[in-house]
Amino acid sequence: MRQLSTLLILFVSISLTAQNLEQGIKQFENNEYDKALKTLKAIKSDHPNYEKALFFLGKTSFALDEYSDARDYFKKAIKIDGNVSQYHTWLGNSIGRMAQSAGKLKQGMLAPKIKNAYKRATELDPGDMDAQWGLMEFYSQAPGMLGGSWEKALEAAEAVYKIDPIEGHRAKATVYNRKEDYDLAEQEYVQMAKLDDRYLYTLGLFYQGRQKFEHAFQAFEDSWTKTEDNYASLYQIGRNSALSGLKAERGIECLTIYLEEDRGENLPSHSAAKSRMAMIYEKQGNITKAKSLYEEALKDDPKMNLAQDGLKRIKK
Repeated sequence: MRQLSTLLILFVSISLTAQNLEQGIKQFENNEYDKALKTLKAIKSDHPNYEKALFFLGKTSFALDEYSDARDYFKKAIKIDGNVSQYHTWLGNSIGRMAQSAGKLKQGMLAPKIKNAYKRATELDPGDMDAQWGLMEFYSQAPGMLGGSWEKALEAAEAVYKIDPIEGHRAKATVYNRKEDYDLAEQEYVQMAKLDDRYLYTLGLFYQGRQKFEHAFQAFEDSWTKTEDNYASLYQIGRNSALSGLKAERGIECLTIYLEEDRGENLPSHSAAKSRMAMIYEKQGNITKAKSLYEEALKDDPKMNLAQDGLKRIKK
């Protein structure tokens, strides 16, 4: 009887610990990071999936910008089970973030650790796209003396392509942009847009950044036509007009429609849209209308730099 009671207590204990792990993971996925930390830290090292708890402690710490803590948790998880590619990928991610705010000497010490973490992840699972992408980022941004290499960056981008062609084109475009080989970057963005209309917007941003405004207009117009309720593209048509001084009527029309809609959380504000419209009028020489719109924009957002700079220009 005593043995049965002991087994029941053990079973209940294991069951509750498993529930704690599931609860902690769910809290992390719901962005309840402080709760997740508390729940996951309560899990003891004798838990059969302790390394998984450590992994999610690392991801939670990463989400809270505690990158050194995240690194330590991932290293502990790897010590228990070093054959999970994701553990190495996230170790590379956390050390990479640490390197971003480190001095040059420290960056030099961290660089090989970043590369080795991603390389180990891809050895364990060549289909780990995050790891392949991490390698591409490392090789395309690190100086040559720290292991940077355009050739290896493109090899990693090609590995991404084998997993997901669209992401592969984006990875290659990223490398070519950093290499300042803009013709090849353009080819990759064009291929992306051919595979998925949603990337017409990305193509438009590329053209806009290169000041190929006519091409940008076409990409944003196609994006607006082919993707439903894409108000970001509508805004960019107006912005493109404000930057280039071209197609003023169309720019004003698009920004007017944009201002009639409730913008989404991740879209430019109405203050920004009014500032862009003011820029179009300013380029047309209609200073009165431009001034009025800049002032409206500042009423909506007193910190809108576009409007502040615009008023300074027209008052000179």
